[in-house]
Amino acid sequence: MATSYDKRRDEEGLWAVYDAESEEVVIVDGMPLSGLDEDEANDAIPRLGSGEITPDNIPDTV
Repeated sequence: MATSYDKRRDEEGLWAVYDAESEEVVIVDGMPLSGLDEDEANDAIPRLGSGEITPDNIPDTV
């Protein structure tokens, strides 16, 4: 099964994209996908799911 991603809002009202299984914030090119506005988070989720961008810290579980 492929990894699934979701977003969550932090206490400051910003968004983070995380791995739904491990609940770890996704890191891409050494940068955590956190502190995002909602549109950025919404854009990242399908790109991660399609493999267009690849996380550094979440193993592919195809």
